[in-house]
Amino acid sequence: MYDLNDTIVAVSSSTSDKRVIVRITGPETIETCKKIFDPPVSIRRRTRDEGRGTRLVTGSVTIDNELEVDAQLYLFLSPHSYTGDDVAEIHIYTNPAVTEVLIGNLLGKGLRMAGPGEFTARAYLNGKIDLAQAEAVNEIIVSSNAFQLAAAEKLLSGRLSETTAKVRSAIMDCLSLIEAGLDFSAEDIELETSTEVIERLVGVKEQLEQLLTGSIRYESLIDLPAVGIAGAPNAGKSSLLNKLLGKERSIVSHRRKTTRDVLTAVCMLEHCRCVLFDCAGLIRQPEDVLDELAQQAAIEALRNSAVVVFCVDISKGDWSEDISIRELIEPKVLIPVATKCDLVSEAVLSNRLAELKEIFGIELIVTSAVTGAGLELLRNTIDGKIVELEHGFTSAGSGATPFSESTQSSVALTARHKQAVTEAIENINESIGELRAGNDEVAAMMLRAAYEAVSGIESVTGRAVRVDEQILEQIFSHFCIGK
Repeated sequence: MYDLNDTIVAVSSSTSDKRVIVRITGPETIETCKKIFDPPVSIRRRTRDEGRGTRLVTGSVTIDNELEVDAQLYLFLSPHSYTGDDVAEIHIYTNPAVTEVLIGNLLGKGLRMAGPGEFTARAYLNGKIDLAQAEAVNEIIVSSNAFQLAAAEKLLSGRLSETTAKVRSAIMDCLSLIEAGLDFSAEDIELETSTEVIERLVGVKEQLEQLLTGSIRYESLIDLPAVGIAGAPNAGKSSLLNKLLGKERSIVSHRRKTTRDVLTAVCMLEHCRCVLFDCAGLIRQPEDVLDELAQQAAIEALRNSAVVVFCVDISKGDWSEDISIRELIEPKVLIPVATKCDLVSEAVLSNRLAELKEIFGIELIVTSAVTGAGLELLRNTIDGKIVELEHGFTSAGSGATPFSESTQSSVALTARHKQAVTEAIENINESIGELRAGNDEVAAMMLRAAYEAVSGIESVTGRAVRVDEQILEQIFSHFCIGK
C-alpha cells in the first residue's frame, strides 16, 4: 500500500497558479535538496528536534544540467512537519514545462511520484492526525461554501474525534456494567439495574442521532448549485452576467439573439459558490431550427437550475412577450429583476415597477449593468436563496444570521462517517431491546459492535476495530495528488 521508506514528490499548487510549489517528503528529503539547491542546504542533525520553526532558504534550484531558476526552499523538519517526516517545499515562478522537467529530475534521483492524498496519508500513518482529521483536509479543499468550509475546519480541529471519544467512553461504561452484572451475578454486590443502563444507552443513542442530523452533507460538494439568467432577447441578461462575475464572460450587443449557447462560469458569493449561466433569450415562436435548438437548450438548463433570475427590460412599455416567456419556465426559485433602470426617469421607474409587480405578482429587484444599481442586492438575494435551499435556513441577506448556533455546532460527516454512526445507532437499539428482554449477553455483544463502529470513525487500526487497507486506500483516493 503506502511505503513509508520511500521519498515522494508532487506538485501541490494549483495548475492555475503562477507560483509552483513542489513538495517532497521522506527519508531522503534533505539529501535530495542538497543535490539540487544552491546554496547547499545545511542541517545539523542535533538540532532537528529543537524548535518548530520553518527553515527558509533563498537561492536557485537546478531544473536540469542546463537550467537553474530562482527559488525559495521551505524546510519542515521531522517530527514537527505535516507528515511527521522531513518535508521540503520548493517555490518557483515558472511554467508547466519547466515544472515537468524538475519533477523528472527528482524522479531520476530515486524519488517516487506521490499518489492521491499520500502526504496526508503519511501524516495519519505517522500519528500526526487521526483519520477523521485526514478526511477533513480533503473536505476543506473541495468545500464550495462558507458553511461546509467551517464544518470541515471543525473536523480538522478534532471536533468529531472529541465527540466520538465521549460516545465511546459512554458505551464502554455501559458495557462494563452489563458484563459486571454477568460476572458477579452470584455475588452480593450492588450494581446498576438494567433500567439504569438502558437510560444511559438512550442518552448515547440521542447523542449519535444529533450528530447525524446536525451534520453538513459533503455529497453535494461535487455539484455546485446552478443559477440561470432568463428573459426575452435583449433583456440585459449578458450584461448582468458579466457584472455579477466581474468579468466579460458573455458577448454584449444591442442586436437581438446574440447569445445562442448556454454560457457558464463560477460565481463567488458571500456564503457559497454557484454556477451562473446565461442562455439564449426565450421567444414565443422560434423563427427557425437554430432558434428552436437554442430555446430547447435554454429551457433545459433553466429547468435543472436551483435559482432562476428572470430579467425584464423596464425601459420598454410592453411586457406581453415577457409574460408569455415567464410561462415557459418552472423554476424552483424565481428572482425577478427589472433591468436597464438607468434608461428611465425616477417618476417613470416608480410607475413601471408598480405595474410589473401587479403583472408578475412579486416585487422586482431594480438593476442597471451600466451604473451598478441593485447588483449588490441581487447578489445577496441569490446567496440567500441558495443557502435557504441547501441548508434550510435563511442567510443574513434575508434578515437572519447565517451562522446560527446550529450551524456553528455542525460537524462535517463524510459518507463513511455517516455509515459508522448509523451502524452504531442500530447496534445500540438492538442492545436496548435485548436488555429489556433480559438477554444481557446478547446486549453486551451488540454494544461491542457499536463500540467498534464508533472507533472506526477515527482510526484504521484501533483497540477494538480493524479497517482493512482497501478502505484506507479508498479514503485517500479522493484527494488531489500533492495533498
